[in-house]
Amino acid sequence: MAIVSSPPRSPSSSVSAQAPLGRDRWGRRLAVAREQIFAGFFFAVFLFLLYQLYRVLSGFLGPIVWAAILTLLFYPLYQRVLRMVRGNATVAALALTALVTVAIAVPTVSLSTVVTQESVGLYQQLTEWVQSGRLNQRIQELRASSVGHVVQRLSRQGWEVDWGAIVQRTADTVSTHATAFARNVALFLLDFIIMLFTLFFFFRDGDRMFAALRNLIPMDAVHKDAIFQRLYETLSAVMRGMVVTAIAQGVLTWIGLALVGMPYAAFLGVAAGLLSLLPLVGAAGVWIPCAIYLAAADVPMRALALVVYGTLVISMVDNIIRPLVIGSRTRLPTIFLFFGMLGGIQAYGVLGIFLGPVLLSIVVSFIQIYESQYARPDPRLPLPPP
Repeated sequence: MAIVSSPPRSPSSSVSAQAPLGRDRWGRRLAVAREQIFAGFFFAVFLFLLYQLYRVLSGFLGPIVWAAILTLLFYPLYQRVLRMVRGNATVAALALTALVTVAIAVPTVSLSTVVTQESVGLYQQLTEWVQSGRLNQRIQELRASSVGHVVQRLSRQGWEVDWGAIVQRTADTVSTHATAFARNVALFLLDFIIMLFTLFFFFRDGDRMFAALRNLIPMDAVHKDAIFQRLYETLSAVMRGMVVTAIAQGVLTWIGLALVGMPYAAFLGVAAGLLSLLPLVGAAGVWIPCAIYLAAADVPMRALALVVYGTLVISMVDNIIRPLVIGSRTRLPTIFLFFGMLGGIQAYGVLGIFLGPVLLSIVVSFIQIYESQYARPDPRLPLPPP
């Protein structure tokens, strides 16, 4: 059997075979490098443009966020109106925008008229007392009361209280804030108009905006739906719970103060409603000082009645409505809601009351996604009981 040997390859043929292979590798590396350079350039420019867009819209973020919150709050009603007008999105958006305008403007104007009158009267009375010397007479009467004796005992312990300076400082503060409020009325009206303008387009084009935003998120459809569902439930629950609680506590404080004969009950009721939005203060920041004032004015039975009413009625509203409306729907522990609202106020101002719990709920959703997708139980640990 003859063995046929193949002719040996020449060096030139081996070099020519390796040359295309080297060029292919170099071409692939060059293509990968070009893709990386393009990706880096694209995202750098994109982030720069987003930052510039933020600078352009930063002055209008407040009205835009309020419009988004109101859109989520009234969106179920918008869908009903949309069905009633046979799918005409423009008519439905106009109807809901007009409804929101009336629902906000009419109570605000009516209440602000009463509050403005009482606040102006309060400021004028304080100014008159300071100028006429009746303030010192009133202070002497308060010092002769039972509460005044307690304060005097504390004064001997080093708790010096200059009532005249306190009232004068309070009057100056009220005057300063009243002037600042008058200067900011035009700005408030401008922000309100921008909010209504944005609200109309959020109602009309909200579905398309939501779909576009949803498609940009690089996540599974199930996870995206879970995140947006939790965001909607948290925001709507916090919004409804806070608004209902503020209105209820403000009205109840107004009624209670009027029943015990406290002056400027409407002004103080509105202040209690606003303070009820703050987690640490609440409406007690109004009715407790009023009870102390009544006790100092030698009407202890009225002060006691106000304390009982504030504890059993006003505070119980906060303890019932807020956990019932907010906690049950957000499925967040009360301690997390507390710190979410408190930290949100510190970070974002008034909007933080709503944005803080929303951020917490989104973080919880991401933790759940991480747990289902990436976290794996240790096989050495015993399984929990079924």
